[in-house]
Amino acid sequence: MRALRERVAGVDRRRTDAILAVAMIIVLELQCWLGAGIAGQHQLVTAIAAVFFAAPIAVRRVVPGFALVFSAAVAAIQTLLGGGLLSGPLFGNAGPVLGDVVPVIVLLALGYPAGAWLDMRRSLAAAILGLALIVSCAFLPGGGGPPTGVGSIAQSVFYPSLMIVPGWLVGRLARARGRRSTAFRELAAQAAAEQDAREAAAITGERARIGSELQDIIAHSVSAMVIQAGGARLLLRSDPDRARDSILTIEHIGREALADLRRLLGMLRKDDDPRALSPQPGLSQLPVLIDSAGQAGLACELRTLGDPIDLTPGVDLVAYRVIEVALLTATDHHLSRALVTVRYTAHELELDIRGDGTIPGLDQSLHATAQRVALYDGSLRTRTAANGEFELRARLPIRTGALA
Repeated sequence: MRALRERVAGVDRRRTDAILAVAMIIVLELQCWLGAGIAGQHQLVTAIAAVFFAAPIAVRRVVPGFALVFSAAVAAIQTLLGGGLLSGPLFGNAGPVLGDVVPVIVLLALGYPAGAWLDMRRSLAAAILGLALIVSCAFLPGGGGPPTGVGSIAQSVFYPSLMIVPGWLVGRLARARGRRSTAFRELAAQAAAEQDAREAAAITGERARIGSELQDIIAHSVSAMVIQAGGARLLLRSDPDRARDSILTIEHIGREALADLRRLLGMLRKDDDPRALSPQPGLSQLPVLIDSAGQAGLACELRTLGDPIDLTPGVDLVAYRVIEVALLTATDHHLSRALVTVRYTAHELELDIRGDGTIPGLDQSLHATAQRVALYDGSLRTRTAANGEFELRARLPIRTGALA
């Protein structure tokens, strides 16, 4: 249903109006020349008037008020010339009948845009003038003589009014509803903008507070490192074991200080980068990456073979980036399933990523990642299997991993 609405919304409305105008002209011409009841001397007048009567439908979106008045004026002029375009009981005339339904459709189709797409003053003026011209057809000499009696006059006014007024009223209601909808959308957009502004202000304030706290933490960590380093220097000869413990403490505090420093620097980055405040990722965060891929539509399975070992930060980060880029590329190409295998061996880390479809230009997409793998003396290869699945295999030597 949604696809149908989108297709209907994409239709060129002016072209549709032009098709409707042509269809109305064809029907009126067929009724004029093939129908009974119109004298031969009046057929030509009626046939010409039918063209100008229905043609304004094609431009009703451009000049809605003029289209209605012009069509009504054509109806009045052809009545003066003896045409049978609006002859019939619905128009208060017992003369020759061209067919009441088609003229009614034309007038309704022109009354709606006059009510929907014009301001109140111009819309009301167009409706009154058009109605007056249509009603006058029953009183003009060419229409068979003016009606006599209150009932006949009332009928001559009432029925033609039904041809214009309903369409015009529906148009006014649609215009009012559209204006209300627009006002609600603008109000909702304004409320959302204000909410975003409040959230941005709150985030900025919280960032400033966290940044101040992190500065204190980093300063404390550096002070502790200096004290521990001084103690280790004094104990290096007299008590090597205690000196070693101090050095390990310095290493631990230094790692924490670096992580805090990264978070502090992240405060200076753009708000749209959620990774700015996070430490560098590694294979321990693969479950989170797998869940993110699943939310994006890629059903992913993770397998770990061998006993996990502590990797150097550089190798750990590169391995994570290989898997991340592979899954993002598979998601961008709308694959539905993927399998990620991480294998730990004594001397290298093996990564195997497979998907249920082909990815054109995969080597180019992974060129930068392959260069990063090569920096660690590793290798990255891709291929397409016989069943149409893509495969990516990466090897990273563990013994050559450099510290990040």
